[in-house]
Formats: sequence, structure tokens, C-alpha cells
Amino acid sequence: MSIHEHFVGPMGGVLMSLIAFSIVFLVILGLMLVMFATKMLAHSLDAAAKAKSAATPDASAPGAKAVAVAPQAPVAVTGPAEDGELVAVIAAAIAAACGRAVAVTGIRPVLPAGGALASSWKMAGRMEQLEG
Repeated sequence: MSIHEHFVGPMGGVLMSLIAFSIVFLVILGLMLVMFATKMLAHSLDAAAKAKSAATPDASAPGAKAVAVAPQAPVAVTGPAEDGELVAVIAAAIAAACGRAVAVTGIRPVLPAGGALASSWKMAGRMEQLEG
């Protein structure tokens, strides 16, 4: 009995399907293991970087290097941006990102390069073009 005789008829088709699906699932399992190993490697590299940054002295420690920060002119806060809670939230986000205490002196909206906000029709046209 040769090998090709095992794959003849309906049972041969079922056997061939089982073999093919098994190969596909083994490849998927292998890819999953590669992704898991990459995740574990990334976590270990992050932990090593955090340990290294924790070992370096911060600005409050005696003998630490002073970091020069260029002062910026304060910006006048006008309109609804005077909300104290909003300023506190933004200051907390900046402090968390910088890793040190910061002082927010003002908040102002950022306008597009043209200086004026785009019209609703222009924005709708752009969104329609992005949808493809």
C-alpha cells in the first residue's frame, strides 16, 4: 500500500484536511510563542532601563548636576482657559511626563498655520477624502 492510497475517497479528504489544519495551527502557535517571547524581552529591557534610571541621581539629590531650563515669557490666559482645574490637570500631566515639578504660567489654544480655524465644510471635505 503506497502513501497516495491513504488520501483517496472521502476519508482521504478528511485526513488531508486534518493534516493541513494541524500544520496551520502549529504555525499559529509558533507565531504566538514568538510574540510572547518578544513581550517578555521588552518587559525585561524596560525593567533594566528603569533600574538604571533609578540608580542615577535626580535633581533633588545632593551633588546632582543642575539642568538649565530656558525661561519663557508668560502667556496671558484669556477666555474659558482660566479654569483652575484645567490648569491643574495640565500641570500634573506635564509634571508626570517630565518627571519633575513644573509651573504652568498660561494656556492658550494652538491655531493652524493659517492663523484661523478651518471651516466646518473644509473639515468635512477632508474627512470624506480620508475615508477612501
